Amino acid sequence: MTGPPTTIAEIAADFTGMWLAGHFHAAGEKYWADDVVSIEPRVLPNGTAAVCQGIEAVRAKYQQLLATHGIEDLSLDGPFVTGNHFALFVDMLVVHGGRRRPCSEIVVFTVRDSKIVEERYFHD
Repeated sequence: MTGPPTTIAEIAADFTGMWLAGHFHAAGEKYWADDVVSIEPRVLPNGTAAVCQGIEAVRAKYQQLLATHGIEDLSLDGPFVTGNHFALFVDMLVVHGGRRRPCSEIVVFTVRDSKIVEERYFHD
């Protein structure tokens, strides 16, 4: 690849590589659209809304999550690309309050104009 990623497959590969390297916030900063929407199945235990709209709200969500939770043993399957979407299957150990617990989720990203406009999380 020469130049910045522009196809969905290139964006998905770059984003996935950044997550694998532990650069979650940097991946978002590189790819989130100003009007990005982040959707969880429900309100998070720390009180973060199930739906965060706009880059400032999504930044705050990630900053709070990464400040209070550690991620260990991260494993990603994917990216799986179709149309203007890509998906990742995520397995990890989440560390919070001295406890480690396994977490599995599927995340589907929607891309428009080389930016992520929606990230939708599926987990228990």
